Amino acid sequence: MARFLVVLRPSGPMEAGAMLEALQPVLQGLNAEIEHRTPAHLSAMIRGGGESQRMQLFADVQSKSSGRVLELVVLSREAMGSTAPHTRRTFEQLLELIEMHVHTMVLSFRSDRDGPLPAATS
Repeated sequence: MARFLVVLRPSGPMEAGAMLEALQPVLQGLNAEIEHRTPAHLSAMIRGGGESQRMQLFADVQSKSSGRVLELVVLSREAMGSTAPHTRRTFEQLLELIEMHVHTMVLSFRSDRDGPLPAATS
C-alpha cells in the first residue's frame, strides 16, 4: 500500500475549519470528491485510471506543542516496492497545487523527502 504524507503549518493563528477550507482549490485540482468532513478532518476519494488507481486523501488538523498543523495523507493500493508511480505523481500534483493555492500555510514536512514520519518534536 502506498502512503505519502505532507504536513502544513499555518503562517499565523488559524482555526481548524479555515485550514481545511484553504484546501478547496487543491481538492478541485485533484478532482477529489469529499466523502466525509468534520470541523477538523476530511476524507476524499481521488479517482483516475480505474479501480486499482483509486486513492484516498485524508486531511487532519492536529494540535502539537508548537501549534496546529494540517496533515495530508495520500493512500492507494499501489505497491511501494514498485515506487508507486501513479500515487507518487498524484502526490507531486498535490504538492504543486498546495504551492500554487495555499498561501496561508507553509510546508514543514513531506514523507518523500524527510522520511516516513515527522519527528516527535513537531
